[in-house]
Amino acid sequence: MNIGVIRNGFAADETLTDVQRIENYCFHSLPITRLAYVRRIGDCSQNVGREVTKKSILPLLTRILKDQEKDVRAALAEQLGQLAETLAQRGAGPEDADGKEEGKKSENAGTKRDRPKLVDTVKRIKESSNSSVPLKCGLDIRQEPDGSGGMYLKISQLRNTLHETEIIWGDSKPSWKEFSLDLKDIDIDTPLKFVCWIKEEIEQKTSDFVGQVMLPVTRLLSLKNTSKLALCNRFGNAIKNATLNFEGTPQLQEKMGDLDLQHVSELSGGTTPRKRENKSITRKIIPCVQKLLIDEDPGVRENACVAFVRVASVLDPLQVQTNVLTVVLLLAHDENEQHKIIAAKLIASLSSILGPLLCSEFCAPELLHLADDPKCSVRKAAVQSFGKIAKVAGSESTTKKLMQSFRAMAKDQVWSVRKAVVEQMVEMASTVSDEESAKVFGLMFEGFASDASRWVRNSAFEVLGRLIHTLGNCEASKSLLVWFCRIPSLANTKIDQECTFFCAYNFPAVCHTMGFNKNPELPKAFIHLCKDSRFPVRRALAFSLHELAYIVGPDMTHKYLVAPFEKFLKDATNEVREGVIQGLGFFLSMLDHSAREKYLTEIWNIVRNSQKNWRFRELMAKQLPSLTRIFSTKATRGSIASLFSFLCRDEVASVRRRAVIAVPHLLDRLYRDAGEEGCGHVVEEVDLFADSKTYKERQLFLLMGEAMLSMNELHPLFKSIFLPKLLKAAGDSVINVRICFCRNILPKLTRANALEADDMKALMDRLNSDPDVDVKDLLLGGLGSIDKKKSEDAIQESKAMVVKVESWIAERKERQAKALLDMKAPPAPKDNAPQPPQTQAQVEENELAAEALTGSDEGVDVDVDVGASDEKEDLELLSPKQKKTVRRGTLPEDVIKGSVKETRHRSAMSEGSIETIPESLEGKRYQKQL
Repeated sequence: MNIGVIRNGFAADETLTDVQRIENYCFHSLPITRLAYVRRIGDCSQNVGREVTKKSILPLLTRILKDQEKDVRAALAEQLGQLAETLAQRGAGPEDADGKEEGKKSENAGTKRDRPKLVDTVKRIKESSNSSVPLKCGLDIRQEPDGSGGMYLKISQLRNTLHETEIIWGDSKPSWKEFSLDLKDIDIDTPLKFVCWIKEEIEQKTSDFVGQVMLPVTRLLSLKNTSKLALCNRFGNAIKNATLNFEGTPQLQEKMGDLDLQHVSELSGGTTPRKRENKSITRKIIPCVQKLLIDEDPGVRENACVAFVRVASVLDPLQVQTNVLTVVLLLAHDENEQHKIIAAKLIASLSSILGPLLCSEFCAPELLHLADDPKCSVRKAAVQSFGKIAKVAGSESTTKKLMQSFRAMAKDQVWSVRKAVVEQMVEMASTVSDEESAKVFGLMFEGFASDASRWVRNSAFEVLGRLIHTLGNCEASKSLLVWFCRIPSLANTKIDQECTFFCAYNFPAVCHTMGFNKNPELPKAFIHLCKDSRFPVRRALAFSLHELAYIVGPDMTHKYLVAPFEKFLKDATNEVREGVIQGLGFFLSMLDHSAREKYLTEIWNIVRNSQKNWRFRELMAKQLPSLTRIFSTKATRGSIASLFSFLCRDEVASVRRRAVIAVPHLLDRLYRDAGEEGCGHVVEEVDLFADSKTYKERQLFLLMGEAMLSMNELHPLFKSIFLPKLLKAAGDSVINVRICFCRNILPKLTRANALEADDMKALMDRLNSDPDVDVKDLLLGGLGSIDKKKSEDAIQESKAMVVKVESWIAERKERQAKALLDMKAPPAPKDNAPQPPQTQAQVEENELAAEALTGSDEGVDVDVDVGASDEKEDLELLSPKQKKTVRRGTLPEDVIKGSVKETRHRSAMSEGSIETIPESLEGKRYQKQL
């Protein structure tokens, strides 16, 4: 035997084909060898194609199922899904590809010669003058049902009821009156459902199930006279001696007139190519999965569940109902406890494939059946499936069929079942949206919060934030908010400390739902969270602080968030500092301009003090695009441009590559504010990189050019500054630079139309004559795009960051303008009655605000610098008369001294958007109020 290659730790015979190796080594004496080749079955089937898989691989499955090693059986379960996908697709494998064109020709020829397409035929039927289908149905049950009830027939498609017959009493072989179905109301791809129901008495409100028939629409059109179809139970199994009879169907062809229904019969009577291939799945693959689902090993059963869902995804809807759903229902009614648990898991996993109708009519009743099981493990598994079924079945079915059982199981005697109910509350709440259901979830949480089991209480408080966000701002949420804000104080007593982390993690979502300003409990809870010394809580707050600033607005950010922001910036744990830095630009955008400037020193300190941790410098390099938008022109031209140059020359390549991406945003900001003169320093830096003696810096210049070309519009300085030097790089002496040009610049240079046609042709001729083979391969589409996707993702991320920061700044201006308009409104009439003293809540709120600011006035002063163009935004919010009174952070001297006439002063203030301030106020205090 020729053994020339070692694969997966053992020798492989190179003289054998892939299929022959599977056939030989899947039954080897060594378990490791069998395991290795069983894991190759799926890939082998895709390589050899559908026909070889059916002929050579499928017969092996029965023998592999009997393997004594559980790992081999588990590996087989992993491969069955891929086998089903191979069998379901056309053109898989080389053998199928060889006959692909021939099959297409014969199929097209047959289509043109013999029959129209199904879509065209059905369209003709629907557009005809009479598109109704006349039907007359009867029932033949040789074994008479118990009692002398009345039977009727209901025809539906998904949630749409098409027809409901009259009730015929005391007859085991009823025959209903003729009725019609309009094809215009029917979906051709969805089967019709004929269900027979029986009532014992006239007054009975509910009906009992007798049997059903699932009938494709195309088959309905081809039924012959006196056609009989077997009634089936809910599991898809035929009922003995029970048939549904169709009478008088030839009238259909008469009423359709000139339409050639023979074509419909041909299309519906024969099986399509996909259905023929699916027979291999339903007859070979599904029985194997079914045996693995009841395997004694739990790992095998888990893999079989995943494979079963994958197999179901390639089947037609009718095959899913008759083959997949039947297996699930049989497992659900098995006596084995583990089989019922598997059925509950499959019901949840298959919910999106089964669709709303089957989930509502089959899965929901089965879950209710499993939820009443005497075994607590079965009840737990059933509850864990409620959320997914409710999401697919819809609000109405959830309220009518599942909610009652869900509420009952919240009081189960076993704590693990109650804990499972808690874990499903959010998904169930997202399905039902009415106020009454919200109250139900509120009452359920009240019970869980005082549950005897600490595990249940912990789970309840862990999901509380998500539950409030899901329910929205309603009365139930307001009562739940009280519990949410008590989490920091309840830790270590009623619940575990880990619940505080979930409070901090969900805090922004709760504030967004309930309103930070409208609920005084939320600021108190935030202060408690900021005092928490545990690392997970601090990290959760640090990573979400910028989002919280956007939610609460500029005023509350100054009042409550600035102090924690500065505290986390100096935290001893790197992960906490990382959370603040990654949202630095967004957080600063919610502050006033004067408050932002003082953090420039802190930004430089972060960069300079992170020599041992280069990832902080990389995070700061990622923030550069947003930093170009939030500071004054002077600060951007000075500090931010210097920071850009510093990071572009970092010793770590990842930092340099992230920093150079900021060049188009930096140039755009400086060019808009000061024109080409304002860009002088940055242009000089770009020239230094372009003309550098080291090829690595010249490559960085190409990345700058790629970022410039990726903007929505070419920068005005691109053609004069960048383009000549980029074209020069196409002939660089170092091959790495030329490869970088072909990979990163050339495609975008073509899409941006930055070159004339003649210049582009000359460039391509120059590159085609390059002596290096790698350059030529790149031009031909070879060599792939190494690191290209990473670069493009970084560029798109920087663009999205700038857009987000600009939108936040614009929204901050709108909020401030709205606040100034509210201040401009005439004051309420004064009441001569004495003002009541402050309530205890107001006193506590003032104390909390002072505590959040840690006794510092920084971050609330509004010192307007008219010399910086960015600060003009603040002046634009003032009236013309106020603009004349504000000069470089001070007020007119006469105002400060209080010597201006009171009437003139009040007139000037009332015409603007700032409230009148008494003359007795000192200048510094007045500046803070402004």
